[in-house]
Amino acid sequence: MNRKRKKRSLFAAAVFCMAVLFLTDLKAGAEELIHIESNKKYKGMHTSFAEGYSPVIKKNIMYLVVPFRTKAKILNGLQVGVSFEREENSPFYYRNYQKKVNLSRGGVYLYRCRIKLKKNRMNGQYPLYLEVLAETGEETVRQQFTIYIEITDGRAAFQNENYPPEDELPESVPKEQEGENNEEKEEVSHQPRMMVETNSLQKTPVLAGESFFWTLTAKNCSTAQETENLKVTLISENRDLIFEKTAWYFERIAAGGTMDLSQNIAVEKTAAAEAVPVQFQFDYEDKKGNAYSSAETVVFSIKQTQRAELVNFSMPESFFESDIKPVAFQVQNTGLSVIYNAKVRIEAKGLFSKEAFLGNMEAGDSKDGELEIFAGTLNMDAQGEITDENAEKYGSVSGRVIFTYENEQGETTEQEQAFLTAIQKPEIVELKIEREEQKTNQWWITVLALAFLLLMLVIAGLLLRLNYYRRMRRETYEKT
Repeated sequence: MNRKRKKRSLFAAAVFCMAVLFLTDLKAGAEELIHIESNKKYKGMHTSFAEGYSPVIKKNIMYLVVPFRTKAKILNGLQVGVSFEREENSPFYYRNYQKKVNLSRGGVYLYRCRIKLKKNRMNGQYPLYLEVLAETGEETVRQQFTIYIEITDGRAAFQNENYPPEDELPESVPKEQEGENNEEKEEVSHQPRMMVETNSLQKTPVLAGESFFWTLTAKNCSTAQETENLKVTLISENRDLIFEKTAWYFERIAAGGTMDLSQNIAVEKTAAAEAVPVQFQFDYEDKKGNAYSSAETVVFSIKQTQRAELVNFSMPESFFESDIKPVAFQVQNTGLSVIYNAKVRIEAKGLFSKEAFLGNMEAGDSKDGELEIFAGTLNMDAQGEITDENAEKYGSVSGRVIFTYENEQGETTEQEQAFLTAIQKPEIVELKIEREEQKTNQWWITVLALAFLLLMLVIAGLLLRLNYYRRMRRETYEKT
């Protein structure tokens, strides 16, 4: 078999093995919490995964679309990222393609990204590793899926080899070369793997607004190969995290050796309560100078301290037996995280009321509520039954109003306020009916008043006329 045919056979065998690995990965993933939806085609896909999905490639950009489904409820969506094997002829530009994917109306988490391809890429099949992180509330789930991408618009795989065309190959091997082994023996070089070994925050949530020391180590998992010229880069899209360091350099890591990536981290007070993925990018070389790259993603949970208050609750000073009085109040969520199943109730001897349920409240929300309080007697138990007929029935009552709410894990926080009131004996009120005095018709008084007023006007007119005549007579006398 000549060299060119041998190369093609090896390439076909490699493609077959990769296809088998891909099918095995899908089968294993189906048994996990997260799996790829293989039977349906979504926007941006020519075919479903079951029909042999292949991403669309246009102008050196590959448009990747991967639908995920889950078998349980996921909090805050999925965190999906892409990593590559650094190969000599890899067609991909190595960048951070990690993003958060929310649940769509169709019940699927649709991951979409655009991956830049090299212009001088070589045809062939190349693996993509999809790292998926999910938070269920009880644990953080991490799964990896392998997808093989076939490049067909690049350079031919063997076009740079200096092999003669098939029609120029000799029909037989020269006699002087008979008996010689013409097969080229190529030394296989396996990539050393870097993996996170210890992570102090794997199962320990951190509170927003706090600083802490993060113990983290990574390991060269190869038992035979050492790595050299190793650079580790920390990548995080969360702006509420403040890292002491984001890059490390190690000149040499022995086979099975570890590297310490521990550091101090601070979390802003306004950080959202969610699972935070942090990626570590490893770039290194082996003894022969072959360059490799790999990525590891770790995740830890940020918790917000829940803060809520019961305000404006004012118990009446006293109740009469059998009274029913409404008591208003308000609940305020003063924190930055959601509170769940908010409830208000009272506990007091002789007083009874149903529990007020306010439900879930977003950060910054407030809700008004009301308790309808019924007053019994002091000799009643919690069910309203009289325990002792001869016991005291009325008097002072000291009680408490209790406000409770839960976090995402169902842990309950309880607040209470004390109050003092009294239950009094009901008053007997006599009903008195007052007779209305008969009103007399006094129209004649009005007539007399008008007549008197008219008389006064006549008298005034006569006096004025008399004074006028007196003045005229005096003036006439003085002239004569």
